Amino acid sequence: MNIRLCLLLACLFLFRITHAQSSATEVETLIGNLNTAMISRDQSTLEKLTADELSYGHSTGLVQNKTEFVNDILSGPNKFIKIDIANQSISMANDVAIVRNTSSISLTNKELPNELKIGILMIWKKQGGHWKLLARQGYKLP
Repeated sequence: MNIRLCLLLACLFLFRITHAQSSATEVETLIGNLNTAMISRDQSTLEKLTADELSYGHSTGLVQNKTEFVNDILSGPNKFIKIDIANQSISMANDVAIVRNTSSISLTNKELPNELKIGILMIWKKQGGHWKLLARQGYKLP
């Protein structure tokens, strides 16, 4: 193999790694934006960050589509106060980001305070040049 071909392959490999890291950083920022939108009940941002095909699973077993999720955030019984993320990992597979984390959530449910600590799996997909939340599943931790 000649030196030019080796250099070209090395450059392509480095570009792919850099692109994946950049995408993971972008998704990480969007997760923070989504959490902020849930706390502030920002309909525009919620709709912008979620795919039309959204499947949003709660740790209670409830599964919502995009319309149900957004409406529940805007006018449902839960009002999010704080969402802290720990142990987050983001794996890239082309135009898909697989995210796992642990979330500590402070909220009120029908104005009664509640604290949750759950695991979360999210799938983000690049659609039309923008990352969108395609699927999310919360689960109870042991």
